Amino acid sequence: MVQKSKAVVRIAGREYTIRASESEEYIHRVAIYVNRKMEEVTKAQPSLSMAMVATLTAINLGDEVLKLQEELENLQNQVEELEKEKASRKTVNLPSSSDSSPTIYDVSRKGNRK
Repeated sequence: MVQKSKAVVRIAGREYTIRASESEEYIHRVAIYVNRKMEEVTKAQPSLSMAMVATLTAINLGDEVLKLQEELENLQNQVEELEKEKASRKTVNLPSSSDSSPTIYDVSRKGNRK
């Protein structure tokens, strides 16, 4: 069974007890991030109810997630393309068995005299 962490966090002036499989530090990081986003919405639209602030914050965070997922997908595609290019450049043309002349290797023996 996965160990659950418990953290008491404050978001938009209210305390919440959160239980999660992530660390307590991570729970606090998430709560701080959400709280900051809610503060941004409240600052831009001070007359909104807390329910509207929460809804707009959720929409903004959803937008952020979807854009980051798209960016991640684009970067993964770019990595795949670069790996394909790299692999195609590494292709070595070995002499075929139909070549009749043997390959001769020249080994320099300078400095190896006895």
